[in-house]
Amino acid sequence: MKYISKNDFFSVRRASIVTDSDRLVLARLYQPLIAHQGLALYLTLEALHDQMVVDVPMSHEQLLRHAQMTVNDMSLAKAQLEAVGLLKSYVREKEGYAEWIYEIYAPKSPQEFFADVIFEGMLKTILGVEEAQRLRLSYAAPQPLEGYRDMSASFAEIFHPDFNQPSFKTAPGTPVIGRQPGTPLTSFDRAAFIDEIKRTSQINPDVFSDGLLDELASKAGLYGLDELALAELVISASTGRAAAPIDFRRLNELMAMETRFPFAKTRRQAKTNITSTTNKAKKIRLMEETSPLAYFRLRNFNNPPAPSDVRILEDIQKNYDLPLSVINALIDYVLEVANLTFPRALVEKVASSLARSRAGGALEAMEYLKKTTRRKPSRPSEPDQTPKPTEETIDIDALLAAFEKDKGGQ
Repeated sequence: MKYISKNDFFSVRRASIVTDSDRLVLARLYQPLIAHQGLALYLTLEALHDQMVVDVPMSHEQLLRHAQMTVNDMSLAKAQLEAVGLLKSYVREKEGYAEWIYEIYAPKSPQEFFADVIFEGMLKTILGVEEAQRLRLSYAAPQPLEGYRDMSASFAEIFHPDFNQPSFKTAPGTPVIGRQPGTPLTSFDRAAFIDEIKRTSQINPDVFSDGLLDELASKAGLYGLDELALAELVISASTGRAAAPIDFRRLNELMAMETRFPFAKTRRQAKTNITSTTNKAKKIRLMEETSPLAYFRLRNFNNPPAPSDVRILEDIQKNYDLPLSVINALIDYVLEVANLTFPRALVEKVASSLARSRAGGALEAMEYLKKTTRRKPSRPSEPDQTPKPTEETIDIDALLAAFEKDKGGQ
């Protein structure tokens, strides 16, 4: 995610027609995913498209003042729109500023939305199964008519067109805009994964159902694996049984092993360490671009997470459905307050709190946790000459109590 500057300029273009029905879908189905800031930014950009002079860009400062948003608000809202496929952003760097083009896409139709396992799953996660089902029923298809005959007039009955006339033979003119729903961007290419499975194994690709591919894509994101490396590990963990084609316990072990070596073939390991004093912008960028296990290694002075820590991260991703960058912010926070330990009870408490806050990215999560934990400055005192133990004992109950107390005092 690239953060904008108020000194930058932008213009808006439409990749699709957006109708009043689309705007209702945005408010009813998309708003739980993109929040009110995302909806406001989308509608504002759409309105500005109609009033902007061709080839005359506006400044971000004008937009921020018009929408009463901060730079961080807009950066996060823009990223949320991009994540669900409603917006594509293009940038061209200039000396001292940048020029942006924001391209607007229509939302999916209700039928497309509820047919997409990711979109429907996110809606259920945010609103609950009952409310998501109520929304689905509000878009239920009409029942077929029984006992009626179709008596509608045909086009030819009314207009009698003569197709020999020259007006029906002219060549097509300038391309005209249509309705084009956006597609969310994902770093996991399912087709490339299936192609690699076909090329390097005897596994029947039909065993990879949509649900199984969703789970594998989720694990690939957690461990920072690309499609080729994941295919190799899946082949090693295959069972040969159609009902349960993958031994997930074995696959998890192989994935954990993959993260332990600096020569892992999925990505180049970063050489720098991350500490609590690392530049904030650099840390946020790493959170946005790095898998949780790779970030854990960097935050832990290039020491890989223990198997128990890996299991905690897997459970967090599965149970709380947090974005990977938010999981990285959680890792950063817990390792900081718990002195480079990763206690499950504290991790789950923080994850639950972040899920309720609906943090959409690393910056938002960090700001939330910063507000939650307000540390009091310590008073200077005389140096303590008492010998310190070699290992500090972490009082998890005290950390949990402090987290709850600070959260309640917001």
